Amino acid sequence: MSSACEEVSFMVKAYILIKAAVGHEENVLREVLNLSVTEEAHKVFGPYDIVAEVRGRDMETLVEIITEKVRRIEGIVDTQSILVIDAEIDMSSTGLGS
Repeated sequence: MSSACEEVSFMVKAYILIKAAVGHEENVLREVLNLSVTEEAHKVFGPYDIVAEVRGRDMETLVEIITEKVRRIEGIVDTQSILVIDAEIDMSSTGLGS
């Protein structure tokens, strides 16, 4: 049986910045939230309309999800993907901290 730390170490996380066509923001947000890899997604102000946090078991999985699922959602005009290379983990929330 693997520990929570081992499981996390094999996960790849990315943020996807999504620009939606005018009037499609709600539908795009709903579709992104329905993806099994989406941890969170929020409508935001700025050059992009939605920011989504996604996780996959490896880089190949993330690339496939972004290119084959996210970018094909009707109403998406543009995306920018940001890969997380290092993350701090709040050990107190895992039950592993002192």
